[in-house]
Amino acid sequence: MLNRYPLWKYVMLVVVIVVGLVYALPNLYGEDPAVQITGARGVAASEQTLIQVQKTLQEEKITAKSVALEEGAILARFDTTDIQLRAREALMGVLGDKYVVALNLAPATPRWLAALYAEPMKLGLDLRGGVHFLMEVDMDTALGKLQEQNIDSLRSELRDKGIPYATVRKEDNYGLSIAFRDSAARDQAISYLSPRHRDLVISTQGST
Repeated sequence: MLNRYPLWKYVMLVVVIVVGLVYALPNLYGEDPAVQITGARGVAASEQTLIQVQKTLQEEKITAKSVALEEGAILARFDTTDIQLRAREALMGVLGDKYVVALNLAPATPRWLAALYAEPMKLGLDLRGGVHFLMEVDMDTALGKLQEQNIDSLRSELRDKGIPYATVRKEDNYGLSIAFRDSAARDQAISYLSPRHRDLVISTQGST
């Protein structure tokens, strides 16, 4: 005797298979080598930046699949990684340190699939076979913040210990100086701070 199932079960099975295939399709389209441009120090990419990027690529005879501005960042897609690297070098030379020009991989999913929120599976490093990771650090900003933190920390420690000081001010090359009322307070501060801040080079000059 043949097993007979209700029609709705067959319909549901077909629907599940079709939906699964649709959401698996983005994995077949792969990814485009891309260059992503974002603003540094709170500067957002604008329409003017987009025009500058397009002009630079045109002058360097670099063909892009697309160049788009989305949510304050510019994404330029290319056919090969060689073109991607050429584009990055050209754009870094023009945009300077106001913008971060980073290598990226952008999904090549068609718009109609993207509209359905269908995205390719995100592969880990083991499945990709490794990836080159580049982290760019804004050293001026990082060192400036570290200088501010050191000033706040030293002020707090001197107050907590009851060591009198006159001023704590910034110096060139992200250093700082502390002025004391007398040499006794200075020597007391050095004895107290030196073992707690072995990463700092502490020197004396007069009452500082």
